[in-house]
Amino acid sequence: MLSKSDSGTVDNAIIYSLIESCEIVGVNSLQWLTHVLQSLHDDTTAEQITQMLP
Repeated sequence: MLSKSDSGTVDNAIIYSLIESCEIVGVNSLQWLTHVLQSLHDDTTAEQITQMLP
């Protein structure tokens, strides 16, 4: 709704889903997002990313 493109809408939906997932499992979404963004590197594997999900 507030995105300039269809891909932006999809990206927003993913972020909102992750933040809501944090709330459901009782994780502070800001702390989680900060940790994930600091932990991501060019060589981060898909398995490592999966382990970071809330």
